[in-house]
Amino acid sequence: MTSRILNITFSIGITLFSKTLCSAQSISPSSVNSGGVSLSQANGSISFTVGELVVVGFTDVQGNSLGSGFTSGSTLTTVSLKECDTSLFNVQVYPNPTEELVFIKIEYSFIEDFFLTITNLEGKVIKYTKYNKQEKLIAINTSDFTPGTYLLNFEDKNHVLLSSYKIIKQ
Repeated sequence: MTSRILNITFSIGITLFSKTLCSAQSISPSSVNSGGVSLSQANGSISFTVGELVVVGFTDVQGNSLGSGFTSGSTLTTVSLKECDTSLFNVQVYPNPTEELVFIKIEYSFIEDFFLTITNLEGKVIKYTKYNKQEKLIAINTSDFTPGTYLLNFEDKNHVLLSSYKIIKQ
């Protein structure tokens, strides 16, 4: 009878061990991937990566160390910027920051027709309008804009960037 109880106990133990082994988590190497984005325009390009894996270990001057593991980091790289030629096109943009109106005073322009584009920081075009160099003062109503930062770009008819400004809407 004792050997039978031993056999039953052994069978139950083997069954439980194999079931636990089959449903256990794997400790095989895994990959945690990072993500990133690139943006290129006529005046430059920018790219960034978020989620790079870095092994972290800290040791103080007394030799004490604090663990190691993984952390997420971010990298922001500006690749290039194109300088605008103010001898061809020069404007003043005010007030900045603004609440309702932004004024654009055209000091001088050797460009007959130009395009004004306002985009949010996500790249969505908020306003796109064609103007002529005879217009010396342009008023842009920003009362419908949500508070935040916007990019104001001036381009010629060939979509070459003439000038670029950052507008802050309060």
